[in-house]
Amino acid sequence: MMEVFREFTFEAAHAIPPYSNVHGHSFSVEVVMRGDPDPVYGWVESLTDINPSVSHVQQLLDHKFLNEIDGLQVPSLENVARWIWRQLVTDLPCLHRIVVRRGHSGQSEGCTLEAPVEA
Repeated sequence: MMEVFREFTFEAAHAIPPYSNVHGHSFSVEVVMRGDPDPVYGWVESLTDINPSVSHVQQLLDHKFLNEIDGLQVPSLENVARWIWRQLVTDLPCLHRIVVRRGHSGQSEGCTLEAPVEA
């Protein structure tokens, strides 16, 4: 069994009333695929094949107000992780884990969502 991952970042604003007013974060996301290595190439999934799906999700989130994205009306870290999962799982059948962090390295907080995920 092997895992491969692709990371991306995005900048976005959100609010979670009554806990917070509108504010922004720097987010980082780790998309992890797990499976048996390909006998020829050794990979679980070709990172080249993964990039279009991951880049599309990044574009949907980057420099947006998350509350206005369909399915993210309550954009907690946990709901952002679930939303990203739903966007990627069809294109990435080996999807195993999503990690969402906000804040700078060494001072971040986050959420990990691991397969199997209920829709």
